[in-house]
Amino acid sequence: MLRDDIKSFVYRRIRKKCLVKSFLLLVIAFTSLTAGTAFAETVSFQKEYTYQAGELDNKVSARIIAMENAKRLLFSEIEAYLESKAVIKNLQLTKNQTTALISVIVRTDVIEQKWDKNAFYVKAGVSVNPDEIVKSIAVLSRDKRNTGEIEEVRKKASGILKRLEKLKEQHEAGSADGKIAPILSGYNEAVKILSAIDWFENGCVLVNSGNPQKAVEAFMKAIKLTPNNEKFYVFRGNAYGEAGNNQHAVKDITKALKLNPKYVRAYLSRGNAYARSGNYQQALKDYTMALKFNPKHEEAYCYRGVAYGALGKEQQALEDFSHAIKLNPEYEKAYFYRGLAYAESGNYHKALEDFNKAVELNPGDSEAYFNRGRVYGLLGDTYKAVEDIRKAARLGDKAAQNFLKTQKIEW
Repeated sequence: MLRDDIKSFVYRRIRKKCLVKSFLLLVIAFTSLTAGTAFAETVSFQKEYTYQAGELDNKVSARIIAMENAKRLLFSEIEAYLESKAVIKNLQLTKNQTTALISVIVRTDVIEQKWDKNAFYVKAGVSVNPDEIVKSIAVLSRDKRNTGEIEEVRKKASGILKRLEKLKEQHEAGSADGKIAPILSGYNEAVKILSAIDWFENGCVLVNSGNPQKAVEAFMKAIKLTPNNEKFYVFRGNAYGEAGNNQHAVKDITKALKLNPKYVRAYLSRGNAYARSGNYQQALKDYTMALKFNPKHEEAYCYRGVAYGALGKEQQALEDFSHAIKLNPEYEKAYFYRGLAYAESGNYHKALEDFNKAVELNPGDSEAYFNRGRVYGLLGDTYKAVEDIRKAARLGDKAAQNFLKTQKIEW
């Protein structure tokens, strides 16, 4: 009976699997990569920072600079805490990478702030569940290019702080010979960029916490401050997509491509927006453009494979998935989708091999367990089928849970 019911499922999961979610959205059902380590309670961190304002500062600029310094102290302390507990060791990230990812995961709250026209004092804090932070870092760090972009933003913020200090020094030296105006202009522009970065990171936190509509508002403020930053348009476009507004997503990402026609991430994101709308032909064009500028981009091959699959071009889909795997033998998404493609074509043994690899690389992928379970059922191994579908259900897969309910099987 179980095997017959599994057969009744249709393997057209390529259209349904949400690979086209924005690349910053966290996977909720993700098993801990820190076996044997568990944190029952949240941990709180607080940092104080007093910024001594200069002649170029006002209350707004002083607050922005004070907050950036407080955030840097907080992120560094969280990173050091996780490192001391050895919970992120297996992720093989540098300190800067971990700190950058923390900046787009945790929300910084202002506990107290004061301004006396000479100095701005701020006490900022965060409360986090270290287990959840590690899970989130693990998910985001799977995309190395995305991690690199986030790290670049953190580095830029550090560079802006240094530039502000240098401009203050130049102001002191140049005030005697009338060179104040260009220094003041440069200072104000640097403060605007620092504020934009703060809004950008707030937007990322909101996306990662499942609030894309609020994230759109945060990215909007970042764009208002720095209207020529193509990255901000892509992130806002992704947030629009998460909120279900693919038309605005395409518009934003198209704007990013006008600013930077060679921005590979933008082609991927716009392709995803088109795919979410069912426009796989246009998605195919964008993924192909991404590969034109970066022929070794495994993600672009994988996404294009999904588009080919949705268009019924199974052989081309298989070729793209295989190419993605050749470029990155540890790219679990490509194994998952190739497994789906093999299953659709009736090649269940090859599908099983790919789902095995997907589960090995990402033990928290509920859909990989679910689909492997279905393949086991089709191959006649009912026991393994049930075990895998149970694992998927425990990881939160609704389809697996519903199937087990119909079979009156507990998980």
